[in-house]
Amino acid sequence: MIDLGISGFFSDIKNVFSRSNVLGIDIGTTSIKLVEVSKKGENMTLENYGILETQEYLKRGNAALQTSALKLSERDVLPVLKKIISETKPKTKIVAASIPIFNAFFVTIDMPELQPKEIAGAIKFQAKQYVPIPMDQVNLEWVRLDNFQNERGQIQQKYLLTVVPLATIESMRSIFKKAGLKLAALEVENKSIARSLTSSSNPITQIIDIGSESTSIFIVDGGVVKRVAQIDNGGASLTRSLARTLDISAFRSENLKRRKGLLGSGGEYEISRALIPFIDIILNECTRIRVEYENNTNKKVQDVLITGGGANLLGIEDYVKKVTGLQIKSGDALKLFEMDVNAEPMRKSLSRSLSVASGLALQFFV
Repeated sequence: MIDLGISGFFSDIKNVFSRSNVLGIDIGTTSIKLVEVSKKGENMTLENYGILETQEYLKRGNAALQTSALKLSERDVLPVLKKIISETKPKTKIVAASIPIFNAFFVTIDMPELQPKEIAGAIKFQAKQYVPIPMDQVNLEWVRLDNFQNERGQIQQKYLLTVVPLATIESMRSIFKKAGLKLAALEVENKSIARSLTSSSNPITQIIDIGSESTSIFIVDGGVVKRVAQIDNGGASLTRSLARTLDISAFRSENLKRRKGLLGSGGEYEISRALIPFIDIILNECTRIRVEYENNTNKKVQDVLITGGGANLLGIEDYVKKVTGLQIKSGDALKLFEMDVNAEPMRKSLSRSLSVASGLALQFFV
């Protein structure tokens, strides 16, 4: 979680949140997703949720709320954020928000074992070699990963560095302030997903988060994110590919994709065939990351978990299992929440779409 430097904002943030509501807000490339969570005693309740998608990307391929630029597009994000707040009418203004993986840098470095007081300086020095932004313009966090022995028999320590440009943080602070909300915490989305879908007792799991414009791939071991990758292929890529193949509009393509997915047969088999190459690009990257992790750690990834809006593509779980040979894990990002009985039939779909937002809210309660 990124320290926003709000001195005195909360003397004990967990105690405050344990007696009130908090919003988890996930600003994606083409949507904003929101959950409002409360905790009373030991019970957490999903009080409210909202999913607001913009379909401008179907008209213009480059239309997105978030891009790989360092700053968010305030002009595009702010109206959508205000609209979802207006529609959901949450009881609180306190927000934990996500930072997309493509707005962060991830670096894995190896260092000899050091004294605790030496680690911070050594990591910052190493990071300069990999991060294309001056270190005084970024927020740097790191997590200690695995020990290993190098070819000379020396014990080395591997660290995963997460680097977020301060420009990104300041953009988000400005947007939420103008929306009338109090931004209390920021977190890169892979940590939020890991929190909502895994635990320290889970086997090693590869998570595939299929968003609209990109897909995030990461490996979680013991509840900790150990490897991270991101590729510019997502649900919108599938829609555009299908539209080109069938020579139809993007709107019709999106509708066909949602209705048929990978299960098209007979005269509709062409629909599924057009989607497969883009799914294979994602799975090829998954294989690369998984093999690299297994070779370097001598540990085996046992499960695959698919989340994000693209996880609702019909037939995708069976196809991923066939290609990877791994078990498909059914994660429930809402498992810790009580929720309205009328929303229960939508739990699986909501869990996939709200995994980031629910993980953001959970950081204050677990």
